[in-house]
Amino acid sequence: MGLMARAEVVERRALHREPFAYCAHPHLAVAPDGTWLLVFNRVPRRTVILHPPQDPDYSNVLMRSTDEGRSWSAPSVVPDYGWAGVECAGLTALRSGRILLNQWRFEWLPLAVADARGRTDVDRPDKLMAGLAASPELDVFVPGSALEAPERAFPWARGGGDTVIHISDDGGASFSATAHIDTAPLSGGYGMRGAVELPDGDILLPLSDVPHYRRVFVVRSTDDGMSWSAPLLVAQAPGQEFEEPAPLLLASGRVLMLLRDNGSRILHAVWSDDGGRSWTPPRPTGIAAYPAHLVALPDGRIACIAGQRRPPFGIVAHLSHDGGESWEAEPVALVDDLPTKDLGYPTAALRRNGDLHVIYYAQDKAGITGIHAVTIRLP
Repeated sequence: MGLMARAEVVERRALHREPFAYCAHPHLAVAPDGTWLLVFNRVPRRTVILHPPQDPDYSNVLMRSTDEGRSWSAPSVVPDYGWAGVECAGLTALRSGRILLNQWRFEWLPLAVADARGRTDVDRPDKLMAGLAASPELDVFVPGSALEAPERAFPWARGGGDTVIHISDDGGASFSATAHIDTAPLSGGYGMRGAVELPDGDILLPLSDVPHYRRVFVVRSTDDGMSWSAPLLVAQAPGQEFEEPAPLLLASGRVLMLLRDNGSRILHAVWSDDGGRSWTPPRPTGIAAYPAHLVALPDGRIACIAGQRRPPFGIVAHLSHDGGESWEAEPVALVDDLPTKDLGYPTAALRRNGDLHVIYYAQDKAGITGIHAVTIRLP
């Protein structure tokens, strides 16, 4: 990587941090009335950093802003306190004003309960901890005692789960209905960037096959999220592990989607020219940052905002002038001084004055992981 260009930073600040909580993985959506909605994960801090696939206490929380991210409401659990053990969530703001919250919730059991019930179809602590220790995503120190006796440190078991859409007709203040998505024959559906609403009103929601995180598919709703189609496979390939799709409806009507690939660590792109009914084969973009959030800029360019988990740790923007067919060789650095690779999942929205407001998670100098923001002007 050569010398990165730098964006003009208008403002940079922490949005939300809690000394005894781990807050991460934000997603931002803008409602038709201009209200900004931000969802992210929150869990009690533990000695070892655990991400949602390993910890049953994760909840999704929502904050609201009526001044384009300059101030925010207090975080509130969504849809309510009965929904814990979830993956990262996605938000979709429909033209009607309806807000959709998509979640994947694992089945979690106390280990003693799983044993008493003779459950052999669950992932036990040894498997969950082995996956954590092998993960390249975090510089995690796992104490030897936890590896030798993981059931003492993490006495729970993880089963399958459920893909759901929670529906709000009051701007995200409450969620009054829940639709369940049948993802069979795929194992489940996890997505953290929401859906796109097509010009004909159809809603196209991309998901990946939790807990395997290797295949990406889409489901469709023709009734504002109340019911959903069977899954349509978008991307799978030997040796590649596609997940965390980021969709964008282009001005032409074409749908672009970037996919994280845990095999190559390079973002891949797919396109649909028929409203998501068929897709091109995945094509590598050359972008080594992940996962993505896509923003259409007023000048016609597309910005792919992503987390850079190699030095210098930070948040970058990759720019395309041709609908994602190609990307500028060097990214634009938005933030380049983060202390660890425990960062990212940036999400962004344009302010009325043209500034790009980017929200991400990161550790601060005190070691507290929270939600941060940078407002920038791209070159």
